[in-house]
Amino acid sequence: MKVLVLSQYWYPENGVPQRRWSWLSRILRDLGHEVVAIAPPPHYEREISVKQWFEEFKNQSSFPTETGPSGEKIARSLFFPAGRSVTQRALNQATVGLGAIWMVARKPKWLKELSPDLIIASVPALPTAFVAYVSSRVLKVPYHIDLRDAWPDLLDESADWNRATGRKSIRERLLTKGPFQVIRAVTRRTVNFSLRHADSIIVTSSFLQEDLETRQELFHNGNPPKISTIRNLFPPETKIVKEESHAENRESGTLNVLYAGTLGRAQNLLNVLEALELARDMGIDIQLRMIGAGASRDALTERIKERQLDVTIEGRKPASELQEAYRWADTALVHLTDWEPLKRAVPSKTYELMSTGIHISGVLDGEAAEIIRKFDAGHVVSPENPVELAEMWRVLAQDRSLLEISDRGARWVKHQEQVEVPAVLAEVIENRRD
Repeated sequence: MKVLVLSQYWYPENGVPQRRWSWLSRILRDLGHEVVAIAPPPHYEREISVKQWFEEFKNQSSFPTETGPSGEKIARSLFFPAGRSVTQRALNQATVGLGAIWMVARKPKWLKELSPDLIIASVPALPTAFVAYVSSRVLKVPYHIDLRDAWPDLLDESADWNRATGRKSIRERLLTKGPFQVIRAVTRRTVNFSLRHADSIIVTSSFLQEDLETRQELFHNGNPPKISTIRNLFPPETKIVKEESHAENRESGTLNVLYAGTLGRAQNLLNVLEALELARDMGIDIQLRMIGAGASRDALTERIKERQLDVTIEGRKPASELQEAYRWADTALVHLTDWEPLKRAVPSKTYELMSTGIHISGVLDGEAAEIIRKFDAGHVVSPENPVELAEMWRVLAQDRSLLEISDRGARWVKHQEQVEVPAVLAEVIENRRD
């Protein structure tokens, strides 16, 4: 079978959606299917001038393809330079979506030769859902949507999107007075329309699957789309042996805490800094390292400087350079804010830490919290409650035996990755909606 994947994030970028689809592309090829992706060039972490962008745009007119790490073919589509703000990213995503439609409509030689049997759209970005619908009509093939988060429900949390960044720009303040409400309503309708007409929907959380299966707005002619769960279980790039992580015998009352991931809106890590201050007031020696990039980095840096906190923030690092940080850590944070839709999300970092045997300090609710507790992978407290987090760290620092976790989580993750996911993915693409 020939599979066309539509995505706004792809190799060689190294974020969660990119790594997810490198992994799924490899599984599809192992199942005997051909994979071709339409995606923009890597640009989310690049500073690109208008001149550079225009030169790249001119070079894309011939629709060349390249080969990715999982043997997939990649056709690069139009993009617009992305920024950190919500409006800049929305403009970029809309441009990429239009670029994908333009490419499909032009039907370059490689697309005619491929003659895909089905389309899979990776969402977010949200415009990709509608791009899949249009593309399926142009190419006359069914489409599936890989819905990685609880969209469109997260649109309802837009008033708090900038809580973690500390402030809103003038542009964002003006847009939220009316235009954004219109955009949000149109986006919700468009996403629901695209989901309703999809051949099937893939989600990353069983809680989200159960929720979507009850939603009448997704039923088309009384017929709901097939919904399946494929978790973000791609193999970790950082190979850590559990014994190495705690080789150093530290004193009671001390705790090394690591956060390695996105410093973003959905995390709101300002909560961690408040907990840190409270724990130190309790006499606990907390050493905190943050590694990553994201929209809230500036706000975190400002708070650390303002409160004179002994916290280090390090830029995003390749997986090979994270080994030292994980060996240093006593516990690693998996942190989400208190938005209701995030109860139906499980950060991929959860599975990575479970597979490597590192204790998790979970600050979250819903399915992710349930998984951590069920498999004895760490300890969990409520989101946006720095008092609870500080108290948890105090208990862990004073009784370090609690940092030792079982291997049940690692065994479960391995089984899901190697057995469950290939079986579910095979079923998804081989079945058709009645």
